[in-house]
Amino acid sequence: MPPVRPAAPAPSVTPEPTPRPSLSPVHYPRHRTARPPQRSSRGATSPLVFVLLITVPAVVAVAALRAR
Repeated sequence: MPPVRPAAPAPSVTPEPTPRPSLSPVHYPRHRTARPPQRSSRGATSPLVFVLLITVPAVVAVAALRAR
């Protein structure tokens, strides 16, 4: 046997008054552009090093495997 549910409350006759919309102008804060993070170049690996790490072994492998 399902449990007996209590009766739903009766709806209120007079609804709560809603606030009136405001006509005052809205001011937003100024937009500030994001600053790029400060990066120190000391100790950073150059992108050229990564390119060479891929290219040099590939060139050596092609030279070793080409037809003689």
